[in-house]
Amino acid sequence: MHRARIIGVSVFLAILSVVVSLGLACYLAWMLAINSTHQRLEALAQIASHQADVTLREASTALKTLAALPLAPCTAEGIDQMRLIALNVHSVKSVGYVEEEVFVCSSWGTVGKHVAPWPEDFTTADGVRVSVNVEPRIAPSKPMMALQYAAFNVLVDPKQFLEVALDDNVKLAIAASSGHLVGASSAGLDKILALFHGGSHAGLADGYLYALVGRGDWIAVAAVSRDEIWSDLRRAEWLLLPFGAITAMLLLIMIWRGAKRQLSPLAELKRAVQQHEFVAHYQPIMDLYNEHCVGAEVLVRWQQPDGNLVSPLQFIPLAEHSGLILPITDQVIDEVMRDLGPALAADPRLHVSINLSAADVDSGRFMPVLHAAMGKSRVRPAQVWLEVTEGGLVDIERARHVLENARASGHCVAIDDFGTGYSSLKHLQELPLDVLKLDKAFIDRINSDGQPCPVTEQIMQMANRLGLEMVAEGVEQAHQIDSLKAHHVRFAQGWYFAKAMRASEFLRFYREHLPSPEPLALATSA
Repeated sequence: MHRARIIGVSVFLAILSVVVSLGLACYLAWMLAINSTHQRLEALAQIASHQADVTLREASTALKTLAALPLAPCTAEGIDQMRLIALNVHSVKSVGYVEEEVFVCSSWGTVGKHVAPWPEDFTTADGVRVSVNVEPRIAPSKPMMALQYAAFNVLVDPKQFLEVALDDNVKLAIAASSGHLVGASSAGLDKILALFHGGSHAGLADGYLYALVGRGDWIAVAAVSRDEIWSDLRRAEWLLLPFGAITAMLLLIMIWRGAKRQLSPLAELKRAVQQHEFVAHYQPIMDLYNEHCVGAEVLVRWQQPDGNLVSPLQFIPLAEHSGLILPITDQVIDEVMRDLGPALAADPRLHVSINLSAADVDSGRFMPVLHAAMGKSRVRPAQVWLEVTEGGLVDIERARHVLENARASGHCVAIDDFGTGYSSLKHLQELPLDVLKLDKAFIDRINSDGQPCPVTEQIMQMANRLGLEMVAEGVEQAHQIDSLKAHHVRFAQGWYFAKAMRASEFLRFYREHLPSPEPLALATSA
């Protein structure tokens, strides 16, 4: 279930990383398209506003120059001068002279026509009166802009205010600061111009992305349609989507590596330690002379959340290599005292044998943990045997010191898997031991006639000479028992008697095979 949850979470994160990465790439592409387009529009609006200023200043200068000439108005010389201005000044289309509502003359010649004054939209700082969208007085024509100074006036084509190099997709409009539209390259931009007075200088409105710029007497707007933005967006996406895909791939790799780490045996083992998934099973130890149960070897099992039991062969080596064996030993001790503490306290003849790793022996940290747990259950030290594996001991001097302290506290010390290591005789001579456990490999070599192999026989004889009690492991045949008894092996365990079992089953088995009234006592000379 835990594995399925990790896989489910990893798949969800993988999908989320792809969606977020590509979504972020699309969002950045949209922002890039919007920002780049807005910057371009703002630049064009600035240019258009500046162009309007230049056009107005050019026409105003020509108007003031004409008014300052020492020529009488509407004389031949004066009309010639008006024609020169209309021809030489690019922004000026025609020049006129109006006195007391009479259009006296223009750059076209003498007129003498009564006219109504043009409505003034605003007056520039230097006194030029500006009228937007007026009808020319000589001949019907498109609306023009009129500039008036003294009695003189000039007409300016509004298109000149839009003479900015534009992309085909950019729309431009110019208005006076009063809000009157001067010229627009596309219909509908007057609504956007009105947004300037509302404080909006950029945004989306009426299907356009726009930029508004106010400069002097003018307001300029540059805009592109939403369709053109989508075109820019697609170009930006072609640039950014590969980066989004690369980001998604990197995130997928990180998620895959994280999931792989969480699903690794070491990660599983760490979680098992954190969640206290280790349980104790108990294999009965029998007295061969009366077939009474005198104790049990504690065998640790990893019980996963789904109920599956993991063999120690699959996790003990990893636990020892990673250092997790230490907290596992602590959990086993607590489990044993919870399971059998009351039974041990009630019957001093019963004992349990707890396996210690090389790390446990080397550190010696198991002693205070064990004694604290025993104190709570009132278990006697002699009821807890400590088993060490001779093949795992490296620092013999350190092991000897720790085990001597354990024996001084009242514990029996047994050496397990004897004969399978590389320096067994040295261990027997240097380590303080009470019990020698005969490995199953040697018990299997006892033939059907009850004769052990020479090595097995030598080990048993050596243990007898050293005064060590012996426990035979892996007993499965009746003829093995006769041979063991003949060589003074008192205790045995194995499938011939019972497999390892949970605490409740062991206690029932123990009650069915109660020992003799005399308590078992092993010498534990310090």
